[in-house]
Amino acid sequence: MKKAKHLLITSSAEGALLLVVAAIGWAARMPLLFASLGPTAYELVEKPNSPGARTYNVIAGHMLGLGFGFLSLWVFNAWHAPKVATAELVTPPRIWAAVLAATLTTGAALLIKASQPASLSTTLIVTLGSMQTRGDAEAIIIGVLILAAIGAPFRRYFVKTRVQTG
Repeated sequence: MKKAKHLLITSSAEGALLLVVAAIGWAARMPLLFASLGPTAYELVEKPNSPGARTYNVIAGHMLGLGFGFLSLWVFNAWHAPKVATAELVTPPRIWAAVLAATLTTGAALLIKASQPASLSTTLIVTLGSMQTRGDAEAIIIGVLILAAIGAPFRRYFVKTRVQTG
């Protein structure tokens, strides 16, 4: 019975986190829900003791991914290279932008102790062309901040219940 209850609560919590971000995005008419928030929500609820679930890591990690994604697009002049979703292939400028952004994001995150695995998804979302405009950057920032804010109490709850239930 405990396992079924845990499964229900955990799954519902992850869905609730994403639903809140999506609802706010829908109301604001902004794409606040994007792929890398899924693994972040999972980590907040399912792995609340992991470093990547800490609010600092969530925010700093995704901001590093976003920033290095944009920097890498600039370095390799990949802004106008075909977007992977429409071209159905990854062109060399986007390949190199993705590699550089992932390398810089990982290195910087380790340096400032802000490891957040899903931040590499944010990097790829930017460098592969899914979200590469200023408006997209604003949506990513807002989406991450909302998830971090509403996810913190969820994380505290799951840390407590993990300690009590083993």
